[in-house]
Amino acid sequence: MKRSTLATLASLAGYSIFGFSFLFSKLALDMTSPFVLLSVRFLTAFLVLNLLLLTKRVSISLKNKPVLPLLLMGLVQPVIYFICEAYGIAMTSSSFSGVMIGLVPVAGLIFGVLFLKEKCTLFQVACTLEVMDEYYEYLGEFLGTLCSVVGVTLTTSGGMGTFSLPGFLLLLGAVTSGALFTVLSRSIAGHFSAFERTYVMFALGSAVFTAIAAVESRGNVAALAAPLPSPAFWGAVLYLAVVSSVCAFLLINFSLNHISAGRSLIFSNFTTVISVLAGIFLMGDAFSPIQLLGIAIITASVFGVSYQKEA
Repeated sequence: MKRSTLATLASLAGYSIFGFSFLFSKLALDMTSPFVLLSVRFLTAFLVLNLLLLTKRVSISLKNKPVLPLLLMGLVQPVIYFICEAYGIAMTSSSFSGVMIGLVPVAGLIFGVLFLKEKCTLFQVACTLEVMDEYYEYLGEFLGTLCSVVGVTLTTSGGMGTFSLPGFLLLLGAVTSGALFTVLSRSIAGHFSAFERTYVMFALGSAVFTAIAAVESRGNVAALAAPLPSPAFWGAVLYLAVVSSVCAFLLINFSLNHISAGRSLIFSNFTTVISVLAGIFLMGDAFSPIQLLGIAIITASVFGVSYQKEA
């Protein structure tokens, strides 16, 4: 199997795993606050990564490497992204937040063109016919991304709710962070392995979210420890930490070694498909024909882009 095909499947698998994270997050959030959950989630994930280090099957070496962009990547994802997403969703309707987060692939495609030069520009196409092949690939990926966003809009339909400027700005921050993470991870893939990038992300995430949770609870240890005796809480945490954090981010960071940022991000909208289907079949959520249309559009656009020739 070609590496680009394997990377495409890895990206699809990683973002599909994220689709179930909403379900498990909802279960865990019935027992604790968002930042306590994020703290426990990333501390557990960081512990798992350190256990993997002890097996000596993986290793970390940051010496004489560009650490600054690596730290910046860890800052935008998970730290800034999760903070903006958590508060943005709280201030807006679920439909509006779903559509906003669905714009991450568009932002990623634009950032990939601007910062990584992953695709040719329309101006270059006008200047020479020799790059017409690349133009069609760029146009196809762009149209696929837009179709995917339309699909997310239909899938999360049900009323956009009351507009909130602070909520919109926070969600815009999440969109920007999600896209920047993909671009940064792609740009430093030649210096750091997928494991090294994931390790630094979770080290920063566990430190920052634990600090925020401590400040939020004002040092109330009892409040922080309240959900810990619950088996249901740990069941949700283990999925979120081991599967939806360690496995999913390793898969996505691996995919960015071999495919473009825009191509990888197109699969992020498949998260919406999985989350909606999980809500329907596992939680008994309502389902409408227009959501079915949205899912069909997302699926068609995702697989349409995945079959394009990689630049």
